[in-house]
Amino acid sequence: MPKTLPPMLTSKEAKIILDGKTRVSLDLGLSKTDIIQTKHGYDLGKGETIDSVSLGKIAENERSVYFVDQKTVFMAATSGKHFYKLAPTGGAPTLEIDGIRMHRTKETTPDRDTRDKLKLLGLSSGTVLDTCMGLGYTAIEAIRRGADRVVTVEYDTNVLLISLINPWSSGLFSSCSIHKVIGDSFSVVDAFPSQLFDYIIHDPPRHSSAGHLYGQEFYHKMARAIKPGGRMFHYTGEPGSRYRKVNIHTGIRKRLGIAGFRDLEYHPVVMGFTCTRGTA
Repeated sequence: MPKTLPPMLTSKEAKIILDGKTRVSLDLGLSKTDIIQTKHGYDLGKGETIDSVSLGKIAENERSVYFVDQKTVFMAATSGKHFYKLAPTGGAPTLEIDGIRMHRTKETTPDRDTRDKLKLLGLSSGTVLDTCMGLGYTAIEAIRRGADRVVTVEYDTNVLLISLINPWSSGLFSSCSIHKVIGDSFSVVDAFPSQLFDYIIHDPPRHSSAGHLYGQEFYHKMARAIKPGGRMFHYTGEPGSRYRKVNIHTGIRKRLGIAGFRDLEYHPVVMGFTCTRGTA
């Protein structure tokens, strides 16, 4: 993690600056900073400046985040097989991959959604497996709620690159209690000792792109890795329910039961199940 992140700007903050205000957020809402207007533009601190033309272009794009490095403006994005970028919300930014948001942002924000999930799970102390790291919000919140250690797994190194420049992800790299693993959770979970985890947070991509993380074999693997009586949250979403009346929850509930999970309860607000690993 860079010791000092560059100034970050969104359309909202660019408009505030262009309106003549000098106290703005340069870390996506985490704090406020005083900036100085000069005859050449705006001094953002940290040795960085930006001109009015660049600010105007940022102000026009409400779906992207930008940063200033050595007086040059960059979109907070990277590309490989897919296109990845930070996108602003009313709270923590979300990750977009090829224009698809990886967090729930309708009537919530990624940080609030994470808090709601872990509250329902009842997570406190213990060892936690976070199967799909993303921007690290789940792992960070688990530590805040008292977890002793978190193992968080991320399949895509490009996602890790985005988290490196996201101010809201800083705890992912500053906490010595968060252990990051690059790989597919489907295989990575095999390396863990049996009954290692007190909690599992399973927040996979949509079923259409990661169906193996919704399958019977993977549910058995998670049941092996969690302690009897351990608790799991499994995000499922509601794919197809609006238009085709498809309900994937029946199959998920059945497969989790076969794997040995009990007390399954679906929570519509966060679109996922909580359940407990049976002791028998």
